[in-house]
Amino acid sequence: MPNAALEEKLAALLLAHQGEYLSGEAVSREIGVTRSAVWKAAGRLRQEGWILESGSNRGYRLAQVPDLVTAPVVEHFLPAPRSAPVLCFEELDSTITHGQRLILEGTPDRTVVIADRQTGGMGRMGRSFLSPGGVGVYLSYLLVPGCSGERLSLLTSCAGLAVCGAISACTGLEPRIKWPNDVILNRRKVCGILTRLVSDGEDGSISWAVIGIGINVGQKEFPPELADKAVSLRMAGGPVLRAELAAELIRRLDGIFSAGGWKEGDPALLGELRCLSCTLGQPVVVVSPTGEEQGEAVDLAPDGSLLVRFPGGIRAVSSGEVSVRGLLGYA
Repeated sequence: MPNAALEEKLAALLLAHQGEYLSGEAVSREIGVTRSAVWKAAGRLRQEGWILESGSNRGYRLAQVPDLVTAPVVEHFLPAPRSAPVLCFEELDSTITHGQRLILEGTPDRTVVIADRQTGGMGRMGRSFLSPGGVGVYLSYLLVPGCSGERLSLLTSCAGLAVCGAISACTGLEPRIKWPNDVILNRRKVCGILTRLVSDGEDGSISWAVIGIGINVGQKEFPPELADKAVSLRMAGGPVLRAELAAELIRRLDGIFSAGGWKEGDPALLGELRCLSCTLGQPVVVVSPTGEEQGEAVDLAPDGSLLVRFPGGIRAVSSGEVSVRGLLGYA
């Protein structure tokens, strides 16, 4: 059995019996390898950050769940097995880019890709997303939308709803959504969301959406250029295991996108988005290729676009950059 597979089996077994001692003989019998192989696998897990207690005539015991985003730990927190895989990687260029590659290879609908760190994390407007290892949840959710193009702008908003719910459930904090793709805590950004659409090569219809989500979880500080714009859950007083947060987020994404109401502009869903918005009712600056306009955000349209009152009247804004006074360094 390859080392990685053996470590995953041992990790899953220890998680299933957390706090209990499992004898080396029982573990070797359950997994189907020698006791020596179990001993070596336990050593490798310790090197990866697992805190295992062991002793003669007692076996192995998991002292605490590690703060890792590996498959065994994420699956430990998922409420039930999923029909689509959750794929975990130590490092990727970008979970979005890897998700796009998986689509070409024929991956199932609602596949999830998670990385401990990204070397080329993506943000909106061509920006990068800082993605260091050990402190964040970097996740992409691969979805077959199955709806008309005018409803696709709701994808990012619905993902923001899932992020807010997951953070609240795991930490007790109350984040808000800055339209269209940022989740805000203490007036700073704790999460960014970027949705990439994949079109069918023959008729140009949208066949897939890759929803990339990056959450700052364990950072103690940020570089000077981000210090007034970014915050982590830890800095906001909400420490949480990253795997627990990732699993809760996956559960909520599954719930929203399996229900299907988002495709119809479900009034209840739009009501939740309005309640969680920190954009509505605020002075905003809308930046587009044609320039900047000042206005006031007044509502969300059924398709997820932002209704803004400009001097010449109310118009729907569906793209571009929207700055909200008092948030992310905008005075």
